[in-house]
Amino acid sequence: MCKFKENRMKKRIALFLILTAGCFFLLSAQTAQKTVSFKKLQEFLPKVDLSGYSRLKPGGETSSAMGMSTSEAHVTYEKGDDISIEVKITDIAGVPMAQMGLSMMGMTEFENETENGYEKSVKVQGFPGTEKVDNSEDNKSCEVMLFVGNRFTVELEGRGTSDASLLHKLLDDMKLGDLSKLQ
Repeated sequence: MCKFKENRMKKRIALFLILTAGCFFLLSAQTAQKTVSFKKLQEFLPKVDLSGYSRLKPGGETSSAMGMSTSEAHVTYEKGDDISIEVKITDIAGVPMAQMGLSMMGMTEFENETENGYEKSVKVQGFPGTEKVDNSEDNKSCEVMLFVGNRFTVELEGRGTSDASLLHKLLDDMKLGDLSKLQ
C-alpha cells in the first residue's frame, strides 16, 4: 500500500474511533430535530448559468423512518452526454449521529496530492469542508462537500470534468449564510 493511502487510512480509522466514542456519549443527550422541507432547501440551490451547460429542473424529497428524518434538494447541470455537475443540499438535523460526525469536519485540516489529483480541507463562505479532484484520463471528476450551520451538507460533484472552479462558481451563487440560519 502506498504511503499516501496508508496515512489516509490511519486518519480515517482514528476519526472513526473518535466519532464512535463521541456518538455513544452524546446520543442519549440529543433528540432529533424537525428537518426543513426540500421545497425550502430548493430556494438555496444555485441559479447561475454555466457556459455550455443546461440546468435541469430541481428535485428533492423529505423522508422519515424510525424516528429520524432527512430532507434533500438537488439540481443537475449537464454538458453533452458525458459531463455533469450535481448540486445537493441535505438537512441531516433529524439524524443526530450524522450531525456530530460532520461537525468534526471543521476541526480537521489536511492536504494530500497524487499524480492524478488532490484532496484537501477547504473553507467556503466560512464553512468547513473538503475538495477532491481526480485528473486521470479515464475518470475525471471533482467534488466539494461542506458542512453548513451544524445541520446541512452541501455537496457538489462533477463527473467528466476535473475543473473545480466550476463548482466554486456555483457555490458563489449560493447563500450559505442564510441557509445556516434555517430552523
